[in-house]
Amino acid sequence: KPSKKRLFHTLLLLITMSKSSSLASTSSLPPPKRTNPPKNKPPIVYTIAGSDSGGGAGIQADLHTIHSMGCHGCSAVVCLTAQNSCGVTAIHSPPPEFLREQLDALKSDLEPRAIKVGMLGSVPLIEEVGKFLKEVKDAEEGGEGQKVWVVVDPVMITTSGHRLLDEGAQRSMVECVFPYADVLTPNKYEAEALLHRKLTCPEDVEQ
Repeated sequence: KPSKKRLFHTLLLLITMSKSSSLASTSSLPPPKRTNPPKNKPPIVYTIAGSDSGGGAGIQADLHTIHSMGCHGCSAVVCLTAQNSCGVTAIHSPPPEFLREQLDALKSDLEPRAIKVGMLGSVPLIEEVGKFLKEVKDAEEGGEGQKVWVVVDPVMITTSGHRLLDEGAQRSMVECVFPYADVLTPNKYEAEALLHRKLTCPEDVEQ
C-alpha cells in the first residue's frame, strides 16, 4: 500500500499541475477591457469681457463664479486693463479680428451652454460680438444646436455714475447685442440711461 506521505506528495503534484494548466490556458486570452463609468461633463460657459489685472472684476471674477457653479469657463478677452484695488491706470483693446479668432477657436471645439457678455468697450468690438451672438442664435433656431443662454451685463456706467461707454457705443449695444440677450443685468445708472428716465423707488424699477 502507498504510504500517506506518498499520497500527499501525489495530491500536491496534481494540484500544482492543475494550476499550471489553468494559468497557461488563460494567458493566451486578451486582457479584459477596462470600462470606466461615463462622467458627466460640466456645462461650458463663455465670458466675453475685459481682463481685470486686479482680479476683482471682469473675466477673472466671471471665471471664478462659473467654476464655483460647477461649470467649465472659457474666455474671450475684449480689452486689457492695468488696474488694482485703487483704480484703472490704462486700457488696451485688441483688434476685432483677434476677438473673432478667440470666439471661433472656442466655438469649433467647446460648444457653450451659456454666454456671459461684459465690458465691450468700442463700437467695432460690440458689432463683432453682435455678429457672433446672431450666429449662435440662428443655429439654435435652425435646430443645429442646443439652447444657449445669453446674459448681458452692459457695463456702460459704473456704480459711482462714471460713464464707460459713449452714447454711440451705447446705441450699438442696444442694436447689436441686446436683441440676443435672454437676461439683461444693468445697474441703476445703466437702467436709467437705457430707459431715459430716473428710477427713484421700487415701483419705478418694477415698471
